[in-house]
Amino acid sequence: MPRLDPSTYLQHISSESQRFRDVLADCDPRADVPSCPDWRADDLLWHLGEVQHFWTWVVTNRPKDPEAYDDPERPGDHAGLLAFYDRQYAGLVDALGKAEPTDEAWTWSQDHTVGFIARRQAHEALIHRRDAELTAGTVTSLPVGREGGGE
Repeated sequence: MPRLDPSTYLQHISSESQRFRDVLADCDPRADVPSCPDWRADDLLWHLGEVQHFWTWVVTNRPKDPEAYDDPERPGDHAGLLAFYDRQYAGLVDALGKAEPTDEAWTWSQDHTVGFIARRQAHEALIHRRDAELTAGTVTSLPVGREGGGE
């Protein structure tokens, strides 16, 4: 199946990341995440923020391998996690928006392009948006078809 236009992936990262954030902002930070055993809502919030931090670093720095990456420090409370997350998803959308999809970048895949990172992060944001909704009990429909993000 043909891939979506690169700007569509950025739109999906932005909208799914925002929905994820909005759901978890009003959720009990200690709520169980049904689809991620042993995680609480704040663990899910931390996870996606940390993932987006990592991929922003890869797109921005273009390392040959990720060994030079320094893990960020996890904020100690829900408000700090929300602020950290806000910076990460905005940074990821900004970094991907400034790069060309065909630019070379390290990935764990055979596809070593920024375009792969954008496609993969659109998927990551969507899946974790659903995890957040399951946690909060506010499930909405998933996008379908070419216009909705299916690849």
